[in-house]
This record gives sequence, structure tokens and C-alpha cells, in this order.
Amino acid sequence: MCSSPSPNGTDRVLLTGGTSYLGRSLVGRLLGEGADVHVIVRPGSDRTRLEGLRGAPVVHEHDGSVECLSEIVAKAAPSTVFHLATRYLREHSPDQIDGLVNDNIGFGTQVLEAMRVAGARRLIDLGTFFQFYDSPTYRPLNLYAATKQAFADIVAYYQDAHGFSAATLVLYDVYGPGDWRAKLMAAIRDAQAGHTTLKLADANVVMDLVYIDDVVDALLHAAREGIEGGPFAISGSQRATLGEIVQVFERVNGTPITSQPGAYPVPARAPNEPWIGPALPGWQAKVGLEEGIRRFLAGET
Repeated sequence: MCSSPSPNGTDRVLLTGGTSYLGRSLVGRLLGEGADVHVIVRPGSDRTRLEGLRGAPVVHEHDGSVECLSEIVAKAAPSTVFHLATRYLREHSPDQIDGLVNDNIGFGTQVLEAMRVAGARRLIDLGTFFQFYDSPTYRPLNLYAATKQAFADIVAYYQDAHGFSAATLVLYDVYGPGDWRAKLMAAIRDAQAGHTTLKLADANVVMDLVYIDDVVDALLHAAREGIEGGPFAISGSQRATLGEIVQVFERVNGTPITSQPGAYPVPARAPNEPWIGPALPGWQAKVGLEEGIRRFLAGET
């Protein structure tokens, strides 16, 4: 790992995955800071997710070709490319393999090649703690994790052969207000608000929950400080079991939650504890679990 501070590392940026929850949050932060933000979308992307921000990014539609991507990168002339796009599947079926490989390996490789052609060399991309299944080193929990590692190997080639500067940040469970995804925190909130039973696999499962603002801070810090290498663990300020997380919701909101541990089985391949990896130099999570849940329930940004 090496670091070369780049104060203008986020003056002009290009993002993939800009319509994701994390992508939208990063776009909003950058626009609020006055950055020139460009977002790559596919024809079927939900562009309404980019509405309501403090400003508007420049949106480029990708037709599926490297040529089109090269033109987009050339027009954007980014100081940093944030490659956030991914296709997540906890378990896959045979008919999902092509999509998983194309989205997580093929598209990412097109982005790298377009950067090479257009002369852009700075990349921030994302890994998953599922690449380290109960192991300090690479051991993929699922095919999704294996595709993320395959892309990491391709990034390494572009670093070595074409002088790319890249940093990989490994994400855990990201949460925050305005999240439209059907995730754990929304399930707990809805059960609490509706006085329904919260169904859980095992109350003792350990989670690493990271508030959205902290993740955005990590991405911007890596870009602005010119940090290279990784994978760096973007871990929360504290880990907690599912049972403990439910208790925090009860404490913050003052409303009891009826939960049903063991309502469905734990997957056969499930980590005993999230990966503990090297921290991103100069960054640490600031929002604790209780404060994060309070903001989540209040809908604060």
C-alpha cells in the first residue's frame, strides 16, 4: 500500500452503480461539495433514484460496448472512477450464472479497458467480506464472492501492465435512511412499527453494520488521499449479534419487538464471524450502532 495525497481526486468523478443505495449517497455528497459528477447507467436503470439531490449529475447511457464506455470516460475526464456496480446473489441458480459473470467480471473489465483507452488511471472499487469465508485470506463463500475476486485479479493486471492506481474497499452490511432494499434493518423497523413477529435465523449471528455516511467517507478518503492497494476492511465501530441489534432498536424507540429466532435455517455456508481485515489508513467509522439506528428510524440524512 502507498499513499499520495490528491486534493483534486474528487473534483471530477465517474461512477458505475450510481443508482444503487450507496451510489446515490455518494453522488449526493459529491454534488453537495460542488464536484463534477458523471454516472454510467444502462438502458433499464431506474434514473428516478438520482432525483431530489442537491444538483444533477451528468448521466451517460452505456450501450454495452467498450467503444461507448471509452467515449463516456473521455467526455467525463475523471480524476477518479468509482466502480460500485455489482450483481449480488447469496445463492445462484444455473440460469443466473451468465448475468453474474457478465456484470461482475465482464462489465468491470470493459470499464478498465475504457479507462486505459481514454487515459484515466485512478480507480476505487469494492470487494465483499464474503471473499474471506472464515479465513484471513481468500476463500469464497459463494460464486458471487468468486466473481469479485476474479475482477480483483483483472484490476491487478491493469495496475501492473498499464500503471493504474487502484484501491479496493471491502464492504460489510451498509444501512441508513432512505434505503429501499429489503434488508435486515428495514425488517426490524417494520416489525417494531407494525407490532408483528420478527423472524430470524439465529439470534447469535454476528453482524458488522456500517452506517452509510461512514462508507461514503471511506470512499472519498481513499480517493482524496491517493490510497492504493487493499483489500481494506470498511468495518463498523462495533459488531453485534442479531439479538443485540434488536435490543438496540427497542432501546432507541422504546417499543418492544417480538422475535422468533430459528424461524428459518442458517445457510449451510455462513461465516461464523465477519472477516477482520486491514483497516483503510486514516479512516475509521464514526457513527456507532445506537446513533446509526436512531438516525435510521428518524429518516435523517
